[in-house]
Amino acid sequence: MSIILNSKRLKVEITEPGIEPNTTARFDRAGFISQVTLDNKYDFCTKEPDNLSHPCSGGVGLCNEYSLSKPADEAAIGRQFPKLGVGLLTKDHEEYYFYYRYQCEPFEIIYNKTDTSISFETLPNPCMGYGAHHIKTISLNDNELIMTTSIKNTGSMDLIFDEYCHNFLTIENLPISENYYLSMPIVSQDEKTPLVGDSLIGSGSGFSYRKYSDEATIIDVEKDEILTNQTFNWKLTNKMSPAWVSEEVSIKPSKIRIWTIDHIVSPEVICSFKLAPEEKTSWTRKWTFDCN
Repeated sequence: MSIILNSKRLKVEITEPGIEPNTTARFDRAGFISQVTLDNKYDFCTKEPDNLSHPCSGGVGLCNEYSLSKPADEAAIGRQFPKLGVGLLTKDHEEYYFYYRYQCEPFEIIYNKTDTSISFETLPNPCMGYGAHHIKTISLNDNELIMTTSIKNTGSMDLIFDEYCHNFLTIENLPISENYYLSMPIVSQDEKTPLVGDSLIGSGSGFSYRKYSDEATIIDVEKDEILTNQTFNWKLTNKMSPAWVSEEVSIKPSKIRIWTIDHIVSPEVICSFKLAPEEKTSWTRKWTFDCN
């Protein structure tokens, strides 16, 4: 079942917590955005594919993830550990695997919506001294989708985590090719070699493709390559379509990972946080969808 938000130009589908496909042990269950449609014509969201080097982890559309590695590493086999945005997972092998379908005791999530906005409250469930109270608000303004997240550390341990949105995006389902271009305020990437794969290439202050590939390609942009100290933004275009999408993040990222395969372009803007007990923080992501 989907929660639908509408503005004059956007229709946004959000899958309820605990309802397929929003049942993973990886992605934040509050505000799992499965589709965005512009002007009743252009769809931008797609699914994580199955033909990967690891099992599919169930990602769809604009789905956030929190990385809190310390409790996962320190928990004993058979004991629970917290996965922010998801719940208490049961550890049944030494190494943590992001794609594994862990047994999960989900966090309680309460939400309230209007026609153009929705607010999710994820309640804390203390475990190993860790606890967090999340509030995520998603609202629409014409062709903009605004997501504001606040987190308060309700535990006795420091919360040291990364947050990023996987942005499983496509433009009119067009396959990756030299027609795609992803721009952002960074130093020239002309000489950069992918970490994985060979289709994605650095091209000036952004990225394009040398060829189609149904295998994943990854390129990272490090913090010292980012040419802004405040808000950060990227824009994705394709020469074969008038549609485009951009994202603006309210704080400087610690890293950018460009992950791509087949028809999917996923710019992951990674933000890092450290919260002492009772400390809180907030940040905003804003996507703009438009056509020329």
